[in-house]
Amino acid sequence: MSLDEAAYRLVAGNRVLRFIPEAELRTLAGRSRVLKIEARDVVFEQGDEGRTVLVVVEGYLKLSSTTQGGREAILDIAGPGSVFGEIAVLNGWPRAAGAVALSPARLLSIEGAAFTQALLRTPEALLAMVRLVSDRLKTATEQMTDAVDLPAPTRVAKALVYLAALHSKPAQGGLRIEFQLSQRELGGLTGLTRESINKHLATFRDSGWIRMSGQDIVLTNLSALRQDIDARDL
Repeated sequence: MSLDEAAYRLVAGNRVLRFIPEAELRTLAGRSRVLKIEARDVVFEQGDEGRTVLVVVEGYLKLSSTTQGGREAILDIAGPGSVFGEIAVLNGWPRAAGAVALSPARLLSIEGAAFTQALLRTPEALLAMVRLVSDRLKTATEQMTDAVDLPAPTRVAKALVYLAALHSKPAQGGLRIEFQLSQRELGGLTGLTRESINKHLATFRDSGWIRMSGQDIVLTNLSALRQDIDARDL
């Protein structure tokens, strides 16, 4: 399966790949595989050998690692245009995190050596990759400081607003988060236990801030959630 022109343009707009000359990028994309996956499919697991770099063409995936105690920590959610899996390729390391689809998705799978050579031939792309990794480090640092500084309800509110910004649709009385995340996964995103997530979601529901049905969450008072976050971030 090959990329259509719209999908290629999405890939070409990536913050790293956009610096690679078009002729070379088209050749790179043409030699790469397009993977079509379903929700909850595993793309790779933590500890796997890193041979490919993935670009999200459609859909969303969670990147997460498992602690020694068996708890999941969600490190990032990759959406259309995102690149992931490059750290293992560039360093020759095993995958530090696993990748699981949160929705049906299409991915461009680029052979690791070809990706590395393209970066080495394009200093601007290599610098953009350094900036991307720096941004991820900044995000990871923010997650750690949130776990220390922010009370649990604010961490849950911040996660809900983040998820809605990534992928939501208007619903009756609010915005429906399109991800089907379990309370355990919300815990992995916030550093909280499933029991704590359940308690704080119930409080938000009773306050009229959200509406829940199974794993569906509709934000019915987005401004209240944002005000809680802003008050704690001051």
